[in-house]
Amino acid sequence: MIIAFIVPSLGPLGPVIVVRNLVERMIAHGHECVVFYFDEQEAPMRFACETRRISFWKREDFSRFDWIHAHCFRPMVYAARVTCTKKMTTLHSYLFTEYRYSLGCCLGWMIGRFTMGMASCYDKVVVLSEDARAYYSQWIAKDKLYVCYNGVDVTTLPSEAVKASLARDRDIVTDFKGESILIGCLCELEKIKNLNTIIRALSLLPSDYKLLLIGAGTDAVALTKLSRQLGVDERVLFLGFREEAHRFFPLVDIYAMTSRSEGFCLALVEAAMYGKVIVCADIPGMREKFSEKNITYFDVDSPVSLAEAVLYARNHGEKAVMAKFTAEHRFSSEKMYEQYKDIYVSVESDIV
Repeated sequence: MIIAFIVPSLGPLGPVIVVRNLVERMIAHGHECVVFYFDEQEAPMRFACETRRISFWKREDFSRFDWIHAHCFRPMVYAARVTCTKKMTTLHSYLFTEYRYSLGCCLGWMIGRFTMGMASCYDKVVVLSEDARAYYSQWIAKDKLYVCYNGVDVTTLPSEAVKASLARDRDIVTDFKGESILIGCLCELEKIKNLNTIIRALSLLPSDYKLLLIGAGTDAVALTKLSRQLGVDERVLFLGFREEAHRFFPLVDIYAMTSRSEGFCLALVEAAMYGKVIVCADIPGMREKFSEKNITYFDVDSPVSLAEAVLYARNHGEKAVMAKFTAEHRFSSEKMYEQYKDIYVSVESDIV
């Protein structure tokens, strides 16, 4: 097969990381891929195939491709105008919830409906859980919806730039951690990620618990202010955005996923593959992927519930073994490739 992937940029956004992982497996299995993108980045990710910058306003010839696979809003709009080949899109989140936090209720609803209209024009739409399929079936025909779990690979070697950055930052994190128990959060610092709850929970935990936040976003100032107000600012390290941040997991004792909504959560799966103890917000779609035998759930907006979950998880390290097994067998890049390959073939047979 010859696949054209369209993404916003080659920057390390979750959906683009998924495309990179899928492309690597597609190439390894003898398929041809080209990744098309709109925006340049200072430090673009490396891909195993040709990458080509395009203009949103200029049409490209995709006639030689078997598939166009669009990811995120602008690529979906762009690919919707192409008529010469079959088209697929992956919806990486619960869009109406995501847009409500990023755009506000009214605009978020309007953009969400517009996105659903576009998605309905595609031959098939991939979502990341059975729960998400039920969610999107309100707007998209059920026979167009397919489920494919994302795939993660933590075994690749880091680039020289990542090695240098990691060497510098490892000492910072190690000195900050000291003899404490380190909770890690790896995500964008945005309201939907609900990081204020983990900071409030930290104020309820013993003083030997500390928090490492890796990521950047519009909520960073508010979170810094909250940590000062609660008197835990010396127990919180805002490291900022770091490429391939999963490489810090060996320094982390507990991973916390606090989001109010997640389509999949790559960082949680990465933490599981590193054998970390995990606490997770009890939100739609997550229990389908990891049961309570694997990770410890807490009430999404309750600092008390989160603090209790951290203490419980700390004493139940056997869950980390189960989570690692689940992640490696269900959410590897190879498993994702097999699922997408089956979807490509099934779509072809449906259309022909």
